[in-house]
Amino acid sequence: MTQKRKATASKLSLASRVLAERRAIQARLAALDLDRPPRNSEAMGGDNTPTTELMEAVQESVANDIALASREVLLVRLRALNEAEKKIREGTYGRCEACGRPIPPARLAAMPEATLCVPCAERIASVVPPR
Repeated sequence: MTQKRKATASKLSLASRVLAERRAIQARLAALDLDRPPRNSEAMGGDNTPTTELMEAVQESVANDIALASREVLLVRLRALNEAEKKIREGTYGRCEACGRPIPPARLAAMPEATLCVPCAERIASVVPPR
């Protein structure tokens, strides 16, 4: 197989991966968006003391916070995958946004939404403190 065919096959494989990742995230978001069953205090065990009710409220609040945080992470990744799909259509997928060099296929296989090569990502990470 020629180099050009290998490169084309590799890009098609990576494009398929982007689409598969996007579908998986959309399915996870749909699962998070399903309404949870209403809280039924009669079905819950316990003695219904104020402390028990408070603990149940705290647990429910924490579960909601985790669901919201998970949803936000998935939405950010979905936006990045949508951007990767746009780059595939434009023919610019797999190029580092900072230096313009090709992003290694192994990096794109691990992280299909990658927009930076490893050296540029490390350089930016060392300048920008993590949140």
